[in-house]
Amino acid sequence: MKYTLIVKPEAEFDMLKSAKWYEEKQGNLGDRFLDEVEEKLRLITQNPLHYQIRYKATRLALVEHFPYAIHFIVEEEKVIVLAVLSTREDPEQWHK
Repeated sequence: MKYTLIVKPEAEFDMLKSAKWYEEKQGNLGDRFLDEVEEKLRLITQNPLHYQIRYKATRLALVEHFPYAIHFIVEEEKVIVLAVLSTREDPEQWHK
């Protein structure tokens, strides 16, 4: 089955904010972070049901090489990304 990817504006903001933080720490690290997130999003859309449900209907996929997780739900043929948060952050944060 082919899934359509929908990234909520809040999740897009999470990614850009984190990339900026990494870029300030080391040149090109922000780009590397975004590349890793995009690769994980590609994998999620190929098989979103592979990822475990962590709370309610929200699934979680860890980003390679960075302590971040992509929080998403699957509705029919859509993968909806709700947040991209550091694994140190409270996952309830994206509810706010």
